[in-house]
Amino acid sequence: MDSYFEEGVILEGTLWVKGDVHFGGSIKGDVHSNDHLIIGHSGYVKGDIHSYNFSNSGKVDGDIFSQNRTSLLKGGVLTGDISTYQLVVDEGADFGGRCKMIDAPIDQKDRETKVEKSPKKKSLLTLSVKEESAAESNPIAAAKLRQPIVFSRFPKIARILFIGFLLIGGFIFFNSTQTTDTEKLEKVGYDLLAKGNYEKAELVFKDALKSDRESPQIYAGLGQTFLQRKLYQDAINQFKRSLELMPANVDYKISLAKTYQSMGRLNDAEKYFQLAVNENPKNANSFYHYGLFMEEKGDKQKAIISYRKALKLGGNIYAVYQPLGKLLEETGQLEDAIAEYTLGLKHDKKNPELHLALGKLLLNSNDSSKAVSHLNKALSLKPQNFEVRIKVAKIFQKKGKLDKSLPLIEEAFSIQPNNAEVQSLLAKAYLEKGNLVDALKMYEKLVKKSPKNAENQHQLGRLLRLAKQFKNARQALEKALSLRDNHAPTYYELGLVLLAESEVIKAEDLLNKAVMGEPDNAVYSLALADAQVKNKKYDIALDRLLKLVKTGPNKPDLLFTVCRVYSKKRFFTAAIKFCERTLNLTPKKVDVMNRLAWLYAKKRIKIGRGLELIQEVLKTHPGESKYVDTFAELLYAKGDIEGAVQSMGEIVRINPGNAFYKQQLWKFKNVPVNPLNTIQN
Repeated sequence: MDSYFEEGVILEGTLWVKGDVHFGGSIKGDVHSNDHLIIGHSGYVKGDIHSYNFSNSGKVDGDIFSQNRTSLLKGGVLTGDISTYQLVVDEGADFGGRCKMIDAPIDQKDRETKVEKSPKKKSLLTLSVKEESAAESNPIAAAKLRQPIVFSRFPKIARILFIGFLLIGGFIFFNSTQTTDTEKLEKVGYDLLAKGNYEKAELVFKDALKSDRESPQIYAGLGQTFLQRKLYQDAINQFKRSLELMPANVDYKISLAKTYQSMGRLNDAEKYFQLAVNENPKNANSFYHYGLFMEEKGDKQKAIISYRKALKLGGNIYAVYQPLGKLLEETGQLEDAIAEYTLGLKHDKKNPELHLALGKLLLNSNDSSKAVSHLNKALSLKPQNFEVRIKVAKIFQKKGKLDKSLPLIEEAFSIQPNNAEVQSLLAKAYLEKGNLVDALKMYEKLVKKSPKNAENQHQLGRLLRLAKQFKNARQALEKALSLRDNHAPTYYELGLVLLAESEVIKAEDLLNKAVMGEPDNAVYSLALADAQVKNKKYDIALDRLLKLVKTGPNKPDLLFTVCRVYSKKRFFTAAIKFCERTLNLTPKKVDVMNRLAWLYAKKRIKIGRGLELIQEVLKTHPGESKYVDTFAELLYAKGDIEGAVQSMGEIVRINPGNAFYKQQLWKFKNVPVNPLNTIQN
């Protein structure tokens, strides 16, 4: 790098620069560069840029005129237009303008030649040194004049040998000093690489190249600085140069292969990975990286074979155990996966990721005690690590271990209350726990933050329905459907909301869509039957319900719905049969007890049993009108007209506007009851 502007540098005006330039400061004005201009992540330019090559990971408000290549890197923001020969846009780059592709540029070597051929001005120093003394024009004389007096006392041969020794010693000293300085620069460069300071590392490696252009390590380090910043073509050039200098080096082949892989040039990547493996068949690192490549490519079996080969060769590559175990897990070889994770922990006991993977697998294998031990170990190894805490919480939550997942999620929420993933996990945990109030609050936050998330809208609508906030529930569920069409659970929830709002025709249509989406879902079919009953489609509803009874004969809600449909059709005997079956399964269900007592009254049978049931209901719901009405029906069926009239009169007094209760009172007063013994069971 020829020029470097660090963060904090502020300029105003037009900047003209030569050579490779890294700009991390701020400038208001145009920039002209005859080579590669790189805007760092802290760089800001408000003006137009003219350059041969241009790379941006900072912010530029202006147009770009690049004769060769323009690279928009991840995190970079460009609000102007681009004129260039070649454009590369990384994922995560922000470009809000237009791009015009130009003709092929002048080759950079030609440009450099033209610059070299331009006439150079003679310096004043060169012009002033014209006349030389006799001693200066004669090197031998000059040497003689400069010799110490003591030299004249030695014989001529001795003097020559002594001067030779001095020259050789000076050369050795200069060469060793040069080597030492280069090695120091190389070490500094790699230290900066390890710390992630790639731009400064590039400067150091380029300084090292000024004194040693034959070091493959320097070119490889320089290549890494480009690779880490996604300057792939520059990285390839450096790695190829390092391979030219040291063709047998496997690490350089792997670096080159990984660069091609990052570019998506998988054929080129595979070529160099295979070269690394074939030319170095006893190098475990080659097989490890080849396995990683094959895994990303999707060839799991080849990846497994390569990982196993790496382990067989040894070389302390303990990182192999985790990807190998993961692939074995994905291919259903669970016991082998557990074995690999366990072996990995023998070599690397403090690896939290291995503890996480093994804990998750053991939990799925129902070995809870060992699983919890490994998951807790992962937490203890990274007590302040937010990501590890979330991973453990998700593992526990997926297995339904709410007592272990909820505290971890709540702790994570206290650390990062605005983290969307944590909010989602906490909302789900509250929902599973039955804490609908707190779950509703969390989903309201999530929807406010991400209004286009269909699942969050669905869950919010569901919770609002349960809270009987039907208007808001309807809005949320309709929004969810607009974001995610043909979603059976959302059709179901919205159908229930419309049922509650007495829009039974629309409700039936939505519930029918839910059933079409999940035909085997008995809950959806039951809700659809309920809507059909409310639309007085009793036969259609009954046909659906009786089919469900065959598949689930002991489901109380299903049996009770059949009872109610038979009641609507006035098939009291069949209704009684299904209500009695329901009551046997749910002995204290108030609505079932009330319905069965009412059916006994209508059928004029088991009046005593009916009175027992309704009196049990009235103990917990004293004075509730619909239950008192059933009690009055039973008294009327028993022949206790006075008691029926008295009970019904009290209901009418409480509900003076209720026409049904008035009709019931009139019936009890004016319609004689048939004797019980004349009614057939």
